[in-house]
Amino acid sequence: MRLAWSTYRRIRIGIWRAVPWSFMVSRITTGIIQIVIPYFIYTFFMEENVTDTFYRYAGGADYMTYVVLGSALNVLAVSTLMNIGRALITELREGTLEMILLSPSSRGPYFAGCLMEQTTRALLEFGTVLVVGACCGARLDRIFTVSSLAAVALAVFSFFCMGLLLSGVMLYTRDTYITQNTLFVSMSLVCGIAFPIQYLPRWVQCLAQIFPLTPAVTLFRNVVTAGQSILENQQLIWQVLLLSAGYLAAGYIWNRKQERSLLESIFG
Repeated sequence: MRLAWSTYRRIRIGIWRAVPWSFMVSRITTGIIQIVIPYFIYTFFMEENVTDTFYRYAGGADYMTYVVLGSALNVLAVSTLMNIGRALITELREGTLEMILLSPSSRGPYFAGCLMEQTTRALLEFGTVLVVGACCGARLDRIFTVSSLAAVALAVFSFFCMGLLLSGVMLYTRDTYITQNTLFVSMSLVCGIAFPIQYLPRWVQCLAQIFPLTPAVTLFRNVVTAGQSILENQQLIWQVLLLSAGYLAAGYIWNRKQERSLLESIFG
């Protein structure tokens, strides 16, 4: 916990000293845009009409509620993956990665500190999406139930596990923008954020199942819109847990391989 807390404080102090206001404004603005654009499309382009097929695929949820819940969880996914994924390559660019690799401390608490710091920031954007969405007509009566909070916590854990693998990929490719933007756009398109995945081709629906965001957002919508208990969705829970375990194992193995390669290059 000491290492996790120290990592949290170091990252937070750096942000508040370097970009205190732009960080706040960007988070709030991003959350507003996530909802305002779909609201205008739904109100003025779609004229607040959707087909019966949409209601069937969406489990009876109206369009704005469907989009708000998907966008809220999507911002948590993007924030978690971005901050966890860029942790090691940021250390490399700042010249501190060698000290981390040579230190006897475990990588787990380090990434846990990164997760704690980004989650506190992402919750600001998450809350903005929910508040703006409620103002635009989304029905969020069950958003603060135990089941919905448990669904969010499970989703964040799965994003964390996926971010560990993304961290190794970014460190290997020495690239952040192309890697993360390709991943984020793909997830936003195929994971059922703005529309049900049933509208997509069958092979794309199968591809969407490799992202933890797909079952996580379905679970989140089930407990908020349908009023289901989280225990009523055990299949989705197991899918999220299995995907998390797979990404966690792959990320651990890949990062260990990258660390050995970097240490060999340093002392070679």
